[in-house]
Amino acid sequence: MVNPESNDTNSAERLLQRTGGKLIDVHAHYTPPLTEAERNKMADLFRAGHFTAPPTGPWTADDALTFMDSHGIAVQMLSYPNRLTPDEASRYNDFGATVVRDNPDRFGLLANLPLINPCQAVSEVSRAIDDLGADGFVLVTNYDGAYLGDPRFTDVFAALDDRHATVFLHPVQPPSFGQVSCGRPGPVIEFPMDTARTIVDAVYARVFQKFSNIKFVVSHAGGVLPTLAERVGSTGMLPWVSNTNGVAREDVQAQLSGLFYDTALAASPNSLLPLLEITSADHIVYGSDYPPGVLEVIEKNIDLLSTTAVLQDHELARFSSTATDLFPRLKNRQHS
Repeated sequence: MVNPESNDTNSAERLLQRTGGKLIDVHAHYTPPLTEAERNKMADLFRAGHFTAPPTGPWTADDALTFMDSHGIAVQMLSYPNRLTPDEASRYNDFGATVVRDNPDRFGLLANLPLINPCQAVSEVSRAIDDLGADGFVLVTNYDGAYLGDPRFTDVFAALDDRHATVFLHPVQPPSFGQVSCGRPGPVIEFPMDTARTIVDAVYARVFQKFSNIKFVVSHAGGVLPTLAERVGSTGMLPWVSNTNGVAREDVQAQLSGLFYDTALAASPNSLLPLLEITSADHIVYGSDYPPGVLEVIEKNIDLLSTTAVLQDHELARFSSTATDLFPRLKNRQHS
């Protein structure tokens, strides 16, 4: 292990020494160029979400590459994790595919699926894979209050399962956000909570067992999910808890351990130690949350990973190989 007290290399270099090579960043976001009306709409959404200012400015591929080159990141898997209409999802995915075509060895695309319209989302699965060459997909934790255990999403999961797809799951604001957020933006409290809500809902619906060909990557080390896992497996199995699918404690454990989790803004021991109680180190991948995570916080997270005693060097070295296994099209591009 690298000496945490060593000051002869910066955090990114220390992390690269421990991982044995450059990182694959599964948690990175992009935004296409927006019209003035779209920018105003986005500003309104930020204000409604209790942001006092947008967390980041316009995204460009050049800015992303500069960030990657200075932080030891070989590839970013780009996603736009928000509720989009079918037309919006199509436009965003088309732009993301163009970025990847221009930089095939530096970016991958996680296409947005508009689950607010499940029928259109099924069509977008095929279009994104067959026409755009998408590496995977991004879903958010709820769609106007419908969580991922909702039966209306069954056909979408079936389409993803048929394609052996990898799905990146990112939180958004829950319903009644204004009543539960304590006036703070979603990333402070409610994003980690909503991650747990949707995963637990999907566990009770046996989504991860019914659609076992899908590989799910959960952002931010699962949010508060790891600390709730034991409670769900015990109290959540009592007779007075609704459990129409007969999920048992062992089913809870099996479903949670089979998911993958990223380290975005979650590399401290109080995130990683609970995570390792529900899954193994070979189910962890690197995530930065660039650019909305904000450079100062992202770099602090890199520093935590570079000096962590929770994961050993050989476990950190698995990050990128696990990521390429999750995204075989990326692996093929790198070897072409």
